Amino acid sequence: MNLQRYHKLLISIVLILIVALIAFVQRNISLMDEQISVVLQLMEVVGIAFTITFTILQLYDSKEIAKATFVVELNQNYVENSDYMDVYNKLQAKYDDESKNTDDISKGSISNYLTFFETIYILKNRGVISLKVIDDLFAYRFFLAVHSELFQEQKLRIQPENFKNIYLLEKEWLDYRVKKKKIEQDELNDAVNRYRDALENKLEKTLEWDNVYLARPLAGLFNEDDYEKILKGIYKKPALTEPDSQTEIQETNNVETT
Repeated sequence: MNLQRYHKLLISIVLILIVALIAFVQRNISLMDEQISVVLQLMEVVGIAFTITFTILQLYDSKEIAKATFVVELNQNYVENSDYMDVYNKLQAKYDDESKNTDDISKGSISNYLTFFETIYILKNRGVISLKVIDDLFAYRFFLAVHSELFQEQKLRIQPENFKNIYLLEKEWLDYRVKKKKIEQDELNDAVNRYRDALENKLEKTLEWDNVYLARPLAGLFNEDDYEKILKGIYKKPALTEPDSQTEIQETNNVETT
């Protein structure tokens, strides 16, 4: 339950109790010979109201503490994983200095890194954590990876159907950061269009990016229709066209003649 829903529930309960108290007083105020009993019953109802309110506050605090503890443990699992940290450090070095080499990052390490964030997406969907909770802690680590040339060339561009959750998480996370004014929607749209155009014209190597959040957005890897299919989990790779045997024979003959 988020904070806004919690407040609404608490206010509703308090209002219901106030209405009940008013009705109770109106019904019993004329019974002068039972005034002491009425006062005692009123005190009992007020006590119940405070007990309910206190219980709700305690439950909310317990859930928040549990979420905070879980996020701390999640971060600990990340930083204590030498494979994750090795990938992160090499990606950061590459980001700081384009001449650095990341060829020694294996495909297995890339898949494991992405799996970590796929787990985060599943936990988010189940309400265990939220983007608000993990944004400051994990956003940079996530976008540094999924917006890197290495991760896209090795996995995300050639196997998008295997990483639907990563595409969904990236989109929802970018939308969240737009909503929170951490990036502008126009900036994001421009980055997507620039990247898409550069890839179509094989000019992606010439692009320069201001930050990891807007660099090489995944929506730019495909046209709009294919991108939507990836998000929906219905994308299929184009079938490989078989070579024309007659053309091959003709080309072979030409070579032999030459």
